[in-house]
Amino acid sequence: MRNKRQIIKNMICGMIGICICMIATWLSFAYGKGNVTNGYIQSNWAKMSFLRFEVSLILSSIGITLYYMGINDYIRVFKLSRRKRGARDKSMAKFFEIGAIAGVVSYLFVQLGYIMMALVYKLLYTTSLMDADIISTTEGMFYYIAIPLLAFYYISIVAISISYMYFVYIGRLKVSKICILFNPLVCLGVGELLKLTKIYYLVDFASASVLFGMLLMMAAGMVHVSKMPDERRSRRRRADE
Repeated sequence: MRNKRQIIKNMICGMIGICICMIATWLSFAYGKGNVTNGYIQSNWAKMSFLRFEVSLILSSIGITLYYMGINDYIRVFKLSRRKRGARDKSMAKFFEIGAIAGVVSYLFVQLGYIMMALVYKLLYTTSLMDADIISTTEGMFYYIAIPLLAFYYISIVAISISYMYFVYIGRLKVSKICILFNPLVCLGVGELLKLTKIYYLVDFASASVLFGMLLMMAAGMVHVSKMPDERRSRRRRADE
């Protein structure tokens, strides 16, 4: 594999970026004890400081940039892992690429949309409006924006996860078969189960479950790259022989 070391370095940057995005997500989506969910509205938004949301946006921008460095090389890995004449492999590699790019774009917009919704709710909460009016006004402003953004985000999760599981299952990625579970879709399901417990710290952890799946998936990809033969060393060996 060409530039093997550089690909591993970029994937490490991608993993660091995911960790930063996880922190950003916890700052904006971890609502803490006593939160009540009403549609898209979270009651603890009123208690959360403006600084949390500001820092979350800054970290999201930094993290997603680093993540893109890693996921861009992951796309290259899938293109190299497919069979030359494998139509299904080619389609799955393209499916992963579409999902990966969609995930980068949709993550930032989802973060921005939810933070804007939270800020509007906080500002209205300081007025003389009744709680029902605050909720209806806030949801009315962002309802038609939130639905397509979330749909785009979940489509990207499905695309990335299915194509990744396909390449692990058929053995194109040189990792253990158990790594098929290390993907955003499975972690999303685990996160939804954690939310059912109603235990606030588990619910807060579940807010970054998708990103945790991305982290595991990136780690599996880095293991695969590390096992690939270095093209430069192969050429040197051939020259010596």
